[in-house]
Amino acid sequence: MISNRSFTVIFFAFISAVVLLITAQRLDQWDNKASLENPSIGPTSVGAPDKGQDNAPISHGLQSLRPDHDPICDGFPDTSGILLVMKTGASESFDKLPTHLITTLRCLPDFLLFSDLDQHIAGYHVRDSLETVLNTAKDDNHEFDLYRQQKECVIDQDMCAKNIDGLQDAGWNLDKYKNIHMAEKAHRLRPGYDWYFFVDADTYISWHNLVHMLRKLDPTRPRYLGSPTVIGGHLFAHGGSGYAVSRAAMMEFAGQNPGIANKYDPQVKSVCCGDYMFAVSLNETIGITVESLWPITNGEKPSMFPFGNRQWCHAIGTMHHMSSEEVSEFWEFERKRYAQTQEPLLVKEVYHKYFEPRLVPVREDWDNYSDGWYYIDLDSPDHDWEGWRKDRSTGEENKSELQKLAHLSADDCARACDEHADCFQWAYTNECCAMKASFQLGKPVKRPHEAKERMVSGWAVAKIVQWIEAQGECREAIWPDTKP
Repeated sequence: MISNRSFTVIFFAFISAVVLLITAQRLDQWDNKASLENPSIGPTSVGAPDKGQDNAPISHGLQSLRPDHDPICDGFPDTSGILLVMKTGASESFDKLPTHLITTLRCLPDFLLFSDLDQHIAGYHVRDSLETVLNTAKDDNHEFDLYRQQKECVIDQDMCAKNIDGLQDAGWNLDKYKNIHMAEKAHRLRPGYDWYFFVDADTYISWHNLVHMLRKLDPTRPRYLGSPTVIGGHLFAHGGSGYAVSRAAMMEFAGQNPGIANKYDPQVKSVCCGDYMFAVSLNETIGITVESLWPITNGEKPSMFPFGNRQWCHAIGTMHHMSSEEVSEFWEFERKRYAQTQEPLLVKEVYHKYFEPRLVPVREDWDNYSDGWYYIDLDSPDHDWEGWRKDRSTGEENKSELQKLAHLSADDCARACDEHADCFQWAYTNECCAMKASFQLGKPVKRPHEAKERMVSGWAVAKIVQWIEAQGECREAIWPDTKP
């Protein structure tokens, strides 16, 4: 006969078996359902599947941790037809790319990463853009010393770089060889995109505005658009601001001219910049010059924006010289902002977010980049003023009584700014008072040993507030006046 104790044990064992069986069946059903809803779990297409190439995240035999549907990407614009091509260097890639991969690149279905060394970062392929440079251009060329040192490094690049003198200049000199090779490789790897948008790894992209702008333009015409810059009388699109090249231009330039980058390899050493050399090659090969997309493509970042009449109700698409911290912060700001409205992001919003909370009358050991005009004593025996400063200085006969004193102290400079109708900010150092008709935050500077060389910056706060109130609400976003 079974005792009460034995019966109790058998009863609980039976109940446990039933619970385990039901749980197993439910887990199996859930797993089957998940497989049907997420058929591509595994190596994901995000990060640019190569269609036969290897730019997709590397498979390590593990399932991808990135979900098929990322709720962060809800509301992200449709970037189909637009390929991002990002340029970096091995000495900075691990500092800059990871932040982009979890923010600005997170919702892109396709992109290409190029550097001066073949690397893999968190499963993403960073291609060596210089592997196809002519040996005759590399050999006996000290500008490729860094390239060779990076390839010879048997440990992490950061550790090897610590023993390289002048690393920043070395990276800059190497960087200029990349642009044309990147364009040629991008077309070979990803032919048929409507637009190829090239940026640096310290460039932030506001995708909503950039996509809106590019959708208005015709990619079937050979086109090259960006923020125009001049060197030696030659116009080119500033690379850090980003530039767009149309499908027709890429086909005619790279598709119909195999090896076009090698044609220009020997010339690159004699020029300063790769973005300049790319413009030269486009003009000589297919006869196009840069069209302006400014200020959609913009070379400044929030702390360096010169806010005012030229940049206020304007739509903003890119910002340059952004640190990883700034990229992350601005991405979070944009994400929350676009969750509430799909209206274009305007320059004035950047002011209200980043400058307005930090606007004060004076900051010491600070440079707000006041460079509009100057008040100096041209006859002072203590100064050998630069020609450009003299050219922007006001003659004694045209100075008011306050302006005649502006070069004597920071307080005098501030009073002269308050008097001048066009002055929104000033900066004072070493008997030089500088003013500007726009306003920007700037950055701190190291305190010098000589007290007279200390830089003090200030803002006409009341005039700035009054000007902003006078602008009122922006009736609509201002876009570049670029022909469709």
